[in-house]
Amino acid sequence: MKQFIHILFFLFCPVFTFSQIIVNEIFADNGECCVDDFDETEDFVELINLSSEPIDLAGYFFGDENGGSTIPSGSPELTTVPSGGVILLWFDNDEEQGPLHIDAKLNNSGETIIGVNPDGNIIIEITFGSQYEDISYAAIPDGQSFDNGWEYTMCPSPGELNDLCPMIDGCTSLQADNYNPDATIEDGSCLYSEQLGITLNEYSASNCDNDGSDCGDYEDWFELYNNSPNSIDLNGFYLSDKIDDPMKWQFTESFIVPANDYAIVYASGQDLMNGGGQEGNGPHTNFKLSQTRYNEYLVLSNDLGELLYYLDLSPTQLNHSYGRTNDGDPTWSVFNEPSPGNSNQNSSPRYATVPQFDVGAGFYNNSQEISISTEDAGVLIYYTLNGDWPTDNDFLYAEIDIDGTVSQGGDPISINETTVIRAIVYDKFGQNLPSFVETNTYFIDSEHTTYVISVAGDQVDNLLNGNQIKPMGSFEMFDVNGSQIDEAVGEFNEHGNDSWAYAQRGFDYITRDQHGYNYAIRSQIFNIKDREEFQRLILKGAANDNYPFTWGSPAHIRDSYVHSLSQVGDLRMDERTHESCIVYVNGDYWGVYDVREKVDDLDFLEYYYDQGEGYVDFLKTWGGTWTEFGDNTTQQEWDDLVDFIVDNNMTIEANYEYVKELYNTGSLIDYFILNSYVVAMDWLNWNTAWWRGKNPEGDKKKWRYALWDMDATFGHYVNYTGIPDTGPEADPCDPAELGDPGGQGHVPIMNALFENSEFEADYINRYADLSNSIFSCEFMIAHLDSLIDIITPEMPRQIERWGGSYTEWESNVQELRDYILTRCSDVIVSGMEDCYDVEAFGVTILIEGDGDVQINSIELDPANTPWSGTYYSGIPIDLEAIPSEMVNFYWEVIEGDLVITDPTQLEIDVMISGPVTIVAHFDACAMVESNLVLGPADVQEGEIAQYTFSTGVLNELEWSVTGGEVLWTSGFDNSIAILWDYGISEGSIIVAAVNTEGVLECHTLTINISDAPPPISLSELSLEKRISVFPSPTTGPLSVLITYLEEESTIFVYDQLGRLIVSNEIPSIQNPYVHQLDLSSLSPGTYFVHIVSPLGHVVKKAQKKP
Repeated sequence: MKQFIHILFFLFCPVFTFSQIIVNEIFADNGECCVDDFDETEDFVELINLSSEPIDLAGYFFGDENGGSTIPSGSPELTTVPSGGVILLWFDNDEEQGPLHIDAKLNNSGETIIGVNPDGNIIIEITFGSQYEDISYAAIPDGQSFDNGWEYTMCPSPGELNDLCPMIDGCTSLQADNYNPDATIEDGSCLYSEQLGITLNEYSASNCDNDGSDCGDYEDWFELYNNSPNSIDLNGFYLSDKIDDPMKWQFTESFIVPANDYAIVYASGQDLMNGGGQEGNGPHTNFKLSQTRYNEYLVLSNDLGELLYYLDLSPTQLNHSYGRTNDGDPTWSVFNEPSPGNSNQNSSPRYATVPQFDVGAGFYNNSQEISISTEDAGVLIYYTLNGDWPTDNDFLYAEIDIDGTVSQGGDPISINETTVIRAIVYDKFGQNLPSFVETNTYFIDSEHTTYVISVAGDQVDNLLNGNQIKPMGSFEMFDVNGSQIDEAVGEFNEHGNDSWAYAQRGFDYITRDQHGYNYAIRSQIFNIKDREEFQRLILKGAANDNYPFTWGSPAHIRDSYVHSLSQVGDLRMDERTHESCIVYVNGDYWGVYDVREKVDDLDFLEYYYDQGEGYVDFLKTWGGTWTEFGDNTTQQEWDDLVDFIVDNNMTIEANYEYVKELYNTGSLIDYFILNSYVVAMDWLNWNTAWWRGKNPEGDKKKWRYALWDMDATFGHYVNYTGIPDTGPEADPCDPAELGDPGGQGHVPIMNALFENSEFEADYINRYADLSNSIFSCEFMIAHLDSLIDIITPEMPRQIERWGGSYTEWESNVQELRDYILTRCSDVIVSGMEDCYDVEAFGVTILIEGDGDVQINSIELDPANTPWSGTYYSGIPIDLEAIPSEMVNFYWEVIEGDLVITDPTQLEIDVMISGPVTIVAHFDACAMVESNLVLGPADVQEGEIAQYTFSTGVLNELEWSVTGGEVLWTSGFDNSIAILWDYGISEGSIIVAAVNTEGVLECHTLTINISDAPPPISLSELSLEKRISVFPSPTTGPLSVLITYLEEESTIFVYDQLGRLIVSNEIPSIQNPYVHQLDLSSLSPGTYFVHIVSPLGHVVKKAQKKP
């Protein structure tokens, strides 16, 4: 069934201003269609200029309700829209990629696009609905207003005028009554009468325990039915969940469905021809079903790959199924009692229509009057106000006449305090099943400065009052502005151990697609991450740093703070990203929490690292050790690695290199440094996780660490690990003396690797880098305060709800600051000297000129220098100079006894034996007006010109071009080809070359760029002018640029003797196209490129260099 995108265009006088810049195309679900200038598939908004003059968009703001960007000035060649032309804005949250990349993402479920001109007037405000993958919504013809002439197009045209490729009605299934091989297959509007042979008969993607939990123990399934009088062998047939990939899984051996009988296939992702399932043994496909995503299908094809039947999945409620009303019927119905492997009976036509509230969920200053309605007639609406799932035993929303007649309607519901309303429709007089439940939370006179999460369910409060159950319930999330981000239904369960004894308990939440509401919370929840879908989330009430329940000096921030430190410092681990939030339970305020990203989650590992199900070894120690993901080899292979490291000499380079092939030693270093610096007391034998990926195409294929609970830190809570000193003056090398807590070898590994000088230097330098940056007093306190500032406005109500005093909490926070200030002063430096027999000295870096410097892992630029840090004697320090432009570079030591052997080298290693000050000089090269840059100084916009730097000597040159695009450079004859830009009058070429005295000089040539003549049709150009060949001479690669060819042509390459070397066919070409030839295997000499087409014959000459 087609889904339509509804565009609403709102006029807001007086701030809304009519504009000649309007939206021309929207594309919010980019699958594999369109790539930006960084070859990334991103969503886009196309704008068109309807005025008679060019318009520069510099200073305009574009975005959505969650963010956006102001187009920067300085690049008119990129940001100017010609009259009648279009411009493309990539909504990719990546401003750094250029002025047309917007700091926002489009939501494929629909949202609002906003445009504001430099005067602050709104010029664009449109709201679009759900989009399908790789289908855009566009003005046809271009420039039409949103209520006139917009169409879906299967041919998105980013940056070009729009083409209408309509969604064609019909069905591509051979057995459909409306079979049409040209139909848009995503349409899914197939009509079937009686089918003979094998067909899809019933499916369920909503299988769980009856209480909705433990869904992982139940597989999705679908039923095949053979309504013919003969048995059918499905060997070679195909099944899929994607209409554009119909041959996703194949029956690879005989699988016979008897006449008039059924077969069950499990959509489990296990890829088996025969495996166990809840309905008995059967085939298992390599895909699973998701009933709440768009573009999810069931597809059946024969052994020739011909589509026999496909069906667009519709959501069902928990443990229901969709199936043919009777076996083999063309009509489909819903079943509250599925019948896999048996005849379909006792169906219902559909679910009753979902009820609607006339006031949206959200925040209100005053009481609200809420009315509920439904599109169905002759039905009854029931609702609850306490978070419970509504049934027909709850409040009836209806009008009751004096004679007792019940009809739809009723008085509005008065909401005077924060309340969750949940409503359901019962078709008492028809055959439809009860509707899906609609849930809205209304916050009355409640103001918050963080995310707000409202959870509701019959037993959710029971869970959070300490009963370890797994209730189902609703999950609504609101942003800091009070707008609802998303909502879903899922499972709640316990999170925490010691902290479970507190009245304010943490919990895990899992969105369950099986309930038919949503498959994930779909939003970019975490500001520092670009991920937009979360099935699993953790809600922590600060765990064992909870205020007021934890004994000691809880600050309600430690765990989030340490994870955040690791993230902003880019430590080589995985962290539970956090955002502070407020939680409500069944309408009751539940306090200050933090919503966390779950690391031990295959969705996490697949999204960030392409390491999904079946490709992950994940080990966890919490008292004991177990395999979270993996198989029966996971633990043994880790043990084998531990044994190798501990039992072999790590000073032998080959041994150490072997270890680094399997083990991320940098992650080990960061893991130990962080835990020692924050004085962790609950790790190694508890709260330790490490993993590796095994997908060869994915990332992170070496064992690495993930952070877990970090609340027992900075002198707070119980010393479960038994560290020797829990105070702020604890030695940084204390972990080395712990033995082997947890028995998994982490400390023995560390001690064994320390015998290797490279590892020792890496460890000490990394400790120094972190102490000089994110572990510095200034940074640690500033970062702590930034997180405290977020929850400070919320803590009075937290204290009102759970007890304690604001003064006490502030005192606890100050105690945490004092601990950090003691530890980050001279304690670590003196500890490092004692631990590792080194001496600390100050290193100061100055930058003169335009360039950056990297000292080990710390990046410096001129704005943050002079920079000073502490490093250690006998440990090589890596210094790298990174010029921003053509410079004469050298290092200079202006204080200290350090001697740099070759100060002109960009990368050097130094060892210090005392304080040292080093200057990185980036001296600009001398600008020289030169006649050595040969080529045309007067060009037209759009012209391609070739330039050569002629000194008689071939050397490595650096070219800098403004006003044009470099197409290629050649070091063999010091040449370059440039495509000069449109819309500018002047460009320049700078060539940096070292003169005979060893000084870098910058030779300049100013280019005058004139307007191009009025364009003519490409078809009017001669064949000669449509084709160019470059570079010439070449060492091998040769490009043939063809701007236009009406018909197929042929390229021939001949040598000087007329011998044919290469022959390639070229299709007709409507847009500029580059055909690549490889001459690298040919002998040096002259070659002739012939292009033969029905229009004529062109010959271009190319030189091949050795």
